[in-house]
Amino acid sequence: RLPAASAVARPAAMGRGWRWGGGRSMAIGKKKQSMTEEVFLTQARLEQLLEAEITTLGLMDCRPMTLENILNSTRDANDLAYLLHEELPVRYAQRIKMLEALPSWEQVQSIQLVRNMYVQSFKELRMADPAQPVAFIEQLKTVKKRHAHTNLLVAGFKAYAAQEELGEAEINEWLDRFFVLRVSTNMLISHYLEIACGTPDPDGELVNPYQSSIHPRCDPSSIARHAAVVIAKLCEQWYGCAPEIIVEDAGAQPFPFVPRYLFYILSELLKNSVRATVERNTVGLEMPLRGRVVPELPPVHVLVCSGSNVASIRISDEGGGIPVDMLSHVWSYLYTTAEPLSVPMSRVSVDAPTDLRLLDNSALNSVCSLADGDEAQNMLMRSPLAGLGCGLPLSRLYAQYLGGDVQLHTLPRFGTDVFVYLNSLGNHCEELKRRI
Repeated sequence: RLPAASAVARPAAMGRGWRWGGGRSMAIGKKKQSMTEEVFLTQARLEQLLEAEITTLGLMDCRPMTLENILNSTRDANDLAYLLHEELPVRYAQRIKMLEALPSWEQVQSIQLVRNMYVQSFKELRMADPAQPVAFIEQLKTVKKRHAHTNLLVAGFKAYAAQEELGEAEINEWLDRFFVLRVSTNMLISHYLEIACGTPDPDGELVNPYQSSIHPRCDPSSIARHAAVVIAKLCEQWYGCAPEIIVEDAGAQPFPFVPRYLFYILSELLKNSVRATVERNTVGLEMPLRGRVVPELPPVHVLVCSGSNVASIRISDEGGGIPVDMLSHVWSYLYTTAEPLSVPMSRVSVDAPTDLRLLDNSALNSVCSLADGDEAQNMLMRSPLAGLGCGLPLSRLYAQYLGGDVQLHTLPRFGTDVFVYLNSLGNHCEELKRRI
């Protein structure tokens, strides 16, 4: 019989082997209680057991959660540690089985590498002990860093599409589920690390737009203004010019949300708007325009407001719109209107195609940053305003995961309005796509 998801493997006191302690844990918010029995295992037997667990836990359903009940767990970091120890292996096992279900995955090096990465993290988490907080924190940091610097699969799926091994709809559905599971684990790990590491009070008035954990009073207007400044700088750096981005606060109210996800959504949508605006109004001019006469560019407007149980944001541009016959493709991971990038896609580039903090020295540093050091600088130098083909589908995925949506309305040959709707109560149960 396989041990419960809260079981922990520890080195035996003597000899070459492991002692496996199995138990059942209480739900989050209750005091941890367990009854433990230990069994001696050899290293080889332990590996067999862990491999078998990948299949077993991969068939289990994830435990649905809301921002509200995760926030409530801040009262006791130990409760959240036990939740992570139970829930992360289930979500990692599901991703491993998804990768193994891909056609000829053993023959695709990038898929092999990603699969092996998740197997290693799965095994390490199953052998970690949440009752040892210092070691558990370091283990989670190691897992998070490992995943942030491992190549991901979007470019590989474009090859699948080119070879007609998978259709566009199948690829989009697969990537939606994979990324949803990744978002959920990132959010849980980041929230725990910021609590356990004793970061500043999240109830403070200053909201860090790069915070990867839940903030109970996330200010959408503040994050929209920050995104506008940063994207204008990025546009100026890439094209040598930028349209004005006007942010209007029409009574927006703070609400429970992950600031980093909101910043990602707004920055990706603004990148599309400013790029379209510049390119439509500089036809025939050589880029970048730095140091030369720049034609007058129409501004991009951002309106932020709140209603009953919802925060709403509208981004309007005069960038020429999208042809009606292309509307069905804009939510595809395989589609981009910009020149495609040929560089490998890392998870850092999926979560933040450029680490935009490098453009704003006043930004606060988050304990759970999405990119650090040389990797962030490299992404900044090689990533344009578009071309990865993930901005729109990932923005919508993040919003839908947390109970909202992103909707696009276009006026061909004029411009585009994008509407972002977000659940402002924090009580929406996470949307986990069905198993494929």
